[in-house]
Amino acid sequence: MQHRIRTISPTRLRAYDDCPLQYRLRYVDRAPRVDSPASLAGQAVHAALEHVFTVKRRWRRFSADEACEVYDDVWDERLPPGASSDASAAEFEQAYASGLAALRLYLEQVAPGVSPHLIEHRFRFDVPGLPVQVVGTVDLIDSAGVVIDYKTSLTPYAASYLDRDLQLRCYAIGYAAFRAGSRVRPGELPAPFFVPTVRVDVLVRGDPPSVQQFERKFGRADLEDFAARASDIIAGIEAEAFEPYWTQAAGDPDPSTCRRCAYGRTCEASLARRELLENGGEDGDEKEEE
Repeated sequence: MQHRIRTISPTRLRAYDDCPLQYRLRYVDRAPRVDSPASLAGQAVHAALEHVFTVKRRWRRFSADEACEVYDDVWDERLPPGASSDASAAEFEQAYASGLAALRLYLEQVAPGVSPHLIEHRFRFDVPGLPVQVVGTVDLIDSAGVVIDYKTSLTPYAASYLDRDLQLRCYAIGYAAFRAGSRVRPGELPAPFFVPTVRVDVLVRGDPPSVQQFERKFGRADLEDFAARASDIIAGIEAEAFEPYWTQAAGDPDPSTCRRCAYGRTCEASLARRELLENGGEDGDEKEEE
């Protein structure tokens, strides 16, 4: 029996694109997830920046100390039970400290220059050939119409990140459809004229912390590529093609996707879990998180 879906989000598209098995565990099986140190730091940073830009949009000034309090509140609320006392305590402490340091750097170097227009902006659009609508939320759109997504990572992103990322293309189409309004016919992609510039700000939790910024303007070919890949993903979901991502990879499989997955330590197909067992129970290096 096929797994039918009614809408698809950028998060779901990216989850399947990263690893079809991860998608099944999260959205079909609804398997319980436990936040990793990486994902918890990412959630806390995201909440703090949402607070900052909401304040800036209303009053034009923000308090870095208040933003850090939001970071702390999210951390305390979502810290997994036992995380402060088990063998992973050091990992959570390191993630907390490095996430906070990266946040403070961003608040000092980048946030003052951002002029927010829309925050957590919802969008909905049709794509040619897709049987369902795409629905999602953009982190931030500034006063110049630039779509901004912010992420955290332990290591720097590759310069080619935006060449393949589905999420930012989806955000660009979503905001373009919103701007174009009735000038986009149902089921058609917006004209390139309406497609905004997109930017991803990466808060790198290294020692020392740093901030990367990648910016791009997507053209018609990029939008058509998104439509084709999204169509393939939806077909895979409905056909229940949920093999681990590394079974389709050429050469040696890369375990980084498993390391940043919420099921990386429990999934039987996880390369990160395999590393863990081979190392006698010690974790491999963390790579990247949302």
